Amino acid sequence: MLNGYDVEIRLLALTGLTDLEESLREKMKGPECEGLIEYSGRLCWDTVDKIETNPRRIQDWIKMGHESVIEHSSATFYIRASRTLTHELVRHRLASYSQRSQRYVREMDTRYVEPPEIRDAPDSSKIFGEAMQQAWAAYGKLLDLGLKPEIARYVLPNACETQIIMTMNFRELRHFIKLRTSTRALPEMRAIASEIRRIMKHQAPRVFEDL
Repeated sequence: MLNGYDVEIRLLALTGLTDLEESLREKMKGPECEGLIEYSGRLCWDTVDKIETNPRRIQDWIKMGHESVIEHSSATFYIRASRTLTHELVRHRLASYSQRSQRYVREMDTRYVEPPEIRDAPDSSKIFGEAMQQAWAAYGKLLDLGLKPEIARYVLPNACETQIIMTMNFRELRHFIKLRTSTRALPEMRAIASEIRRIMKHQAPRVFEDL
């Protein structure tokens, strides 16, 4: 559960380094994803030999607006949430996505995300639950009539649970976190974005500590 939502997020992968001079690698004190960023930035000014001499270097670049260097590192997440959320998520175009297919996968289990705003209100929860059961009942009947899943899915709700893999570079992740942790953001999205912020502050503090 995240902020009352039955959703899940896991960090699957983080940029690392495969080929770097041993003398430079020995200097690196933080995560490799940060080391790559500093190496890339210092290359611009021919100061690679000064890696790890200034722990504020990455944050200083960010404050200067020199954010292109943080695009070299990226993170990949597994997200289980509603299709309401993923419809908004994929609007972040500077990212890569792989999502569970409703065209080819039969959604036989009645799995959906119920917002706490509905769940905590008995009357609303009853209406919502009935609507979910009716949607899946109609879906099953359409399949029984011989329709393909890609057609039958038209009756499924935005609340339908889905799974998606998302990869974003650090610059876009910062942009995503700033937008989607706002009080104006969809509450379910805010729950996901807040957890991503927590994860990234732990994994790459010198990039995300100011958020």
